[in-house]
Amino acid sequence: MRVSIQNVSKSFGGRDILADFSLEIQSGVRLCVCGANGTGKSTLLRILAGVDMPDAGRVILPKGCRLGYVEQELDESTLDRELLDYVVDVLPDWNEFWSSWHEAAEKNDEPSLARLAVRQAELEQVYGYNPEHTAKAVLTGLGFAENKWRRPLRELSGGWRERAKLARILTAGADVLLLDEPTNHLDLDAVEWLESFLTEYQGVLVFVAHDRVFMDKISTHILYLGVGKPLFRKGNFTHFIALQEEMEEQKEREAARIQDEIDKKMAFVRRFKYKATKARQAGSKQKMARKLEKELEGLAPTQKRRELNFVWPAPPQADRTVLVVSDLAFHFPDGKKMWEKLSFTIYRGQKIALVGHNGSGKTTLLRLLTGSLEKTGGTVQMGQLVKMGYFSQHQLETLNPSGTVLGEIRRLSDPRTTEEELMSVLGLFLLGQHFFDRNVGTLSGGEKSRLILASLFLARCNFLILDEPTNHLDLESREALVEALDNFPGTILMVAHDRHLLAEVADEVWQLDAGAFTVYDRGYDQYAEARKAALPAASGPSLKPEAAPEGGLRAAVKPSLSREEQKRIKREQAELRNTLYKEIKPLQEHYAALERELESVLEKLDAVQTLLADPEVYADSPRTTALLQEFHTLQSSSETVMETMGDLEARIAVLEEKRQALTDDE
Repeated sequence: MRVSIQNVSKSFGGRDILADFSLEIQSGVRLCVCGANGTGKSTLLRILAGVDMPDAGRVILPKGCRLGYVEQELDESTLDRELLDYVVDVLPDWNEFWSSWHEAAEKNDEPSLARLAVRQAELEQVYGYNPEHTAKAVLTGLGFAENKWRRPLRELSGGWRERAKLARILTAGADVLLLDEPTNHLDLDAVEWLESFLTEYQGVLVFVAHDRVFMDKISTHILYLGVGKPLFRKGNFTHFIALQEEMEEQKEREAARIQDEIDKKMAFVRRFKYKATKARQAGSKQKMARKLEKELEGLAPTQKRRELNFVWPAPPQADRTVLVVSDLAFHFPDGKKMWEKLSFTIYRGQKIALVGHNGSGKTTLLRLLTGSLEKTGGTVQMGQLVKMGYFSQHQLETLNPSGTVLGEIRRLSDPRTTEEELMSVLGLFLLGQHFFDRNVGTLSGGEKSRLILASLFLARCNFLILDEPTNHLDLESREALVEALDNFPGTILMVAHDRHLLAEVADEVWQLDAGAFTVYDRGYDQYAEARKAALPAASGPSLKPEAAPEGGLRAAVKPSLSREEQKRIKREQAELRNTLYKEIKPLQEHYAALERELESVLEKLDAVQTLLADPEVYADSPRTTALLQEFHTLQSSSETVMETMGDLEARIAVLEEKRQALTDDE
C-alpha cells in the first residue's frame, strides 16, 4: 500500500499553503502532520481524502483501497438514527452472507460454496465474525456507555457526535486512515484506547494532532508545515525537535566560522587594496570572500516554529486558605444526583488537576465553584484576598461575534487598563495588530481561546480555575501555556486530558469518582501508575476479531486453565521473551556502534573546522576546497547516523515494551 503525493500546490488568498510538494507514504507509516494553526494541515488531509482539489499536482491512491476520513457534518436524516446502527451500518451484513450460504448448501451448489468460503475468510480477516461486536468494542473504547448505544445521534452533544463519527470510521476499517485532531472531545481513557488501537494499525495513517504525548506515542514520521519548505523527518515529534536543534546548531557554528573568515579577508582588502604591492593579493582575498558569502547563504537558519511566549504576571498574594467547600450537593432538575456531599479545602500555591471518568461531575464541580451553576446544598467559601479567574469552553460562546478583537478584550478587562496594555497583551497571545479590527466571529476556535486567556492574563488573578484550557490550541500555544502555568505563582484547579499539561503543571491529582476524591499527592506520574495497575481489572468488549464458530456454536464460558496449561503458557512466554531478547541485543549493539561512529564523525568535524579556521590553511585554495567538501560529507554523515539511531531507538523501545508486557503477565 502506498500513497503518492506528486507536485501538489494549493494556495488561499494569494498565500501558498503547499507549493510543488511531493511525498511517498508507505503502509506502516504513521505520519503526524503538525505546525501552527493556518499552515495547511487540515487542507492537506482534505486533499488526500479527495474533498478538496489541489491547484496543481495530484494524489495517487492504490486502486480499490479503503479510505477512512471523518465526514464534516451529519445530515438531518442521519441524526435520527440510533448510535449503534449508525456505526454498524458501515460493516457487511453477515445475515445476508449466511442466507446465501444456506441457500447454496441446500442446493448442494459446490462452486457457490467454494466462492462463499473464500468470501467468508476475507470478511473474517478484515471485520471479524461478529460486526456488532467490533462496533461495540470501538464504542466502549471511545467512552460510550452501553445505555447510549440505542440513543439517536440527535440527542448527543456536539463532542459526542464527533466521537460517533470517529467510531464509525474505526469500525469500518481502512487501508488509508486520515484523522484530523482525533483526540479532541476525548477523555484520557478514550485517548489511551485510541493510542492502543492506532499503534496496531497496519495501513497508511496520516493524522493532525496538537497533543504532544499522543504525537510521540503514535507517529513514526513527522511532516512539519509553516516554516517555509515542509520538513519531513523519520521519528516522533521529540526526535524531530532534537534533530532540528542539532542541525541548526551545526549550521550556526559553520556560519559563524565562515563569517569570521569573510570579515578577516575583507579587513585585509580594505587595508591593502590601494597598495600596489598588495593589490593583487587583496583582489584574490575579495574573490575568496565572495565565494564564502555564497556558501554562507546556503547556511541561512531554517525559519523557526512560531512561538507564543508570555509570563503570567505576579498576582497579589491570596489568603493561606483559598477555598473551603463543605457538604457541597447538586442534583439536576430530574432529581439525578452527581454526589451526596463533597467537602475539601484548597490552600495557597496548590496546583491541582481534577480527573475522573466521563459523567463523574468534574466540569459541573468547576461551574458550582465559580457560581455559574447554582448548588442545591452546602457552602463554597473563598478567601477574602482571593481573586478568581475562570476559563472554560462555554465562555467562547459568550464572546460577541460582531465585536472586534480589541473591543472584546477592552470589554472583558478592567476599565483602568490602557490601550497600550491591551494591545501589548494581544500581541503576546499572537493576536497582534492585524487582528485588532477583525470581528470575533471570524476567529478560529484557537484564536478565541487565546482571546479569553489574554483577558485572564490582564485580570491578574491569584486563583485560576481552568476547564480544558488547551482545547483548540495548536502545539506552540499549548507549550507556551504549559510553561506559563508551571511558573504561575498562584493557585490552580484545572480539568484537562492533555497529559503533557497534567505532568508539567499539576503537583497533585484529585480523582473524582463515585462521589469522592482519591488524592495522588505525587502528581500525574503517581496517578498514571495507579491507572496502569488497575487496567487488568477493566472490562469491556475486546476488539480482537472473532473466528467463525465450529458447528454453528461458540463456547459461552472460557474454561479455567489446568496446571499443565499454565506451565505450557509460562514456557511459551519465556520462549517469547528469549526471542525478543535475541532481536533486541543486535539492535542495541548496532546502536552502541553508531554512538561510537557519531562520536568519531563529530571529532573529525571539529578537526576540519579547526583547520579551516587557520588563515594559512585557508589561503591554500585547493586544500580549502578539499576540506570544505570533507566538512559537508561529514555533516551529512552525522545527520544520517542520528536518523538511524532515532529509528533504532524506536524499534528497541517497542520490543522492550513487548518483553516487559510478557514479564508483567506472569
